Amino acid sequence: MSSIKNFFLATRPNFLIITLLGCCIGLSFPSLGIKSSWIVNLLAILVAIFAHSGANLLNDYCDHRNGSDENNEERIAPYTGGSRYIQNQILSPRQIYLSALVLLGLAAISGLYICSVTTWELLPIGLVGICMAWGYSAPPLQLMSRGILGELAIAIAWSSLVVGMASLQIAKLAVSAIPVGLAFGLMISNILLVNQIPDINADKAAGKNTLAVQYKNKQIWVWQILILLSGFALQFMSIYDGTLPKYTLITLACVPGFAYCASILRTRANIKAQLKLAIQVNLLTVHLYAILLLTGMFL
Repeated sequence: MSSIKNFFLATRPNFLIITLLGCCIGLSFPSLGIKSSWIVNLLAILVAIFAHSGANLLNDYCDHRNGSDENNEERIAPYTGGSRYIQNQILSPRQIYLSALVLLGLAAISGLYICSVTTWELLPIGLVGICMAWGYSAPPLQLMSRGILGELAIAIAWSSLVVGMASLQIAKLAVSAIPVGLAFGLMISNILLVNQIPDINADKAAGKNTLAVQYKNKQIWVWQILILLSGFALQFMSIYDGTLPKYTLITLACVPGFAYCASILRTRANIKAQLKLAIQVNLLTVHLYAILLLTGMFL
């Protein structure tokens, strides 16, 4: 039982909550009338959880191989620096890697089954999700080491989650869900952006040229604001064209939280306690954004 618990905790389950919220956003998309069966919807949620869990494990394995996690002495636990299950010798690198392959394999097989009983138009969306899960951390792409491409990979991965769940409801590509999916994905990419800051020195030594490494947290707050504005702009576009109800404007309640985080990053990011606070505020605010977006859809 303890082994099962270790494998479960190594997937960083606390970070899977945002994926569950993304699933709910896609499944609740207001402009879609037809609904898929609850069994298929539940299986689709499991596919998303498997893919995210596998991606987390693969990231741990790759960061172990390149030495980033091993040499990271400035990480802010439990938010950065990986799960540490390899470094603390709780699980071996091989166990982590094989677990990642199993979870990603389960996601792929289950996804193919969903396509077979609904529509094969879902296949490209699933392929994008799996490719981003693999390509973010693993060679040859290693998008996590290529500046803004890492943030774009995260945005695409989580937008494909929303679009995929929405498409499942009508058994074809839900084009109208793409802007909302991208808005949600951009918010998730900001979690990655802020969480990179404590790992700058370790990532740089490992050859990971992340956006934070490139800017050395001097202007990360500018990137954070630009990404947020892009996300809100896409959401407002969907409200303007009637895809989203105006009630989703309640997500503007998140602006003070995002602004406070940006203020810390701009003036006090060199203080570890303040940086940890910024990470926590940003993480909570992104979750609040997802919850309020979902609430606005129901209203």
